Amino acid sequence: MFIDDMDGIAYAVNNEIHVGARYIQGITGDVKTDIAGVLYHEMTHIWQWNGNGQAPRGLIEGIADYVRLKAGYAPGHWVQPGQGDKWDQGYDVTARFLDYCNGLRDGFVADLNKKMRDGYNDGFFVDLLGKTVDQLWAEYKAT
Repeated sequence: MFIDDMDGIAYAVNNEIHVGARYIQGITGDVKTDIAGVLYHEMTHIWQWNGNGQAPRGLIEGIADYVRLKAGYAPGHWVQPGQGDKWDQGYDVTARFLDYCNGLRDGFVADLNKKMRDGYNDGFFVDLLGKTVDQLWAEYKAT
């Protein structure tokens, strides 16, 4: 892990995690909890598949935040379940949606990640859950 003088929170590249020093300095709450959540998110990027660049960026970020959510490090400012405008909006919105999908079939997010090793298409949701991603989003929004 590297602490850099940069804008932004953090990023992962080439198996390295870079965290912004200015972000750390600006944390007003529990620094340990905040940074742990950031590290869960960024470590996920190191290990996850991205569909060879074909997966929506919002899904990639949503999977990373899903791992953060399941680890118990979701910040209080995140959206509540059911909020958001589209399933691949990213980050907390997509994390909450993926949590809903994983509740329909335990292991869904891990299996989705496996399928994204060599490419991506929205049909993966049908393969794994028997419904289109748009059907799942509509059901999620109705709950």
